[in-house]
Amino acid sequence: MAVKKETKATAAKKTVKTVKEAAPKAKKTVAAKTVAAKGKSTGKTTEVEFKVYAPGSASVAVAGDFNNWKPSALKKDKSGNWSGKLNLSAGAHQYKIVFNGQYWETDSSNPERVSDGHGGENSIKRV
Repeated sequence: MAVKKETKATAAKKTVKTVKEAAPKAKKTVAAKTVAAKGKSTGKTTEVEFKVYAPGSASVAVAGDFNNWKPSALKKDKSGNWSGKLNLSAGAHQYKIVFNGQYWETDSSNPERVSDGHGGENSIKRV
């Protein structure tokens, strides 16, 4: 009988799935706590830092209208905190946090949301 080894990515996927299954159906949640930090202005754009606590994830990124919905990778520290800075123009921006390259979720620390046009929601970041 062959024994199948579990990769880190598979373990992270299971962690996210388990948390999703345990969450109430009315709200999508992930095993992560996200925080968009205050930014500093550099003229026409503002540098905004995105922070996510997701120790069980193999990768975390942020995607939104500010980067044409192409996920920008965040960097992980030893404690499981992921972070990255992006320059955003003034205005309201729609975005999602992308876990393990496939789970697109709203920012759990940001209650401001808008319909994504596909039956879900996007988070809004105002700059």
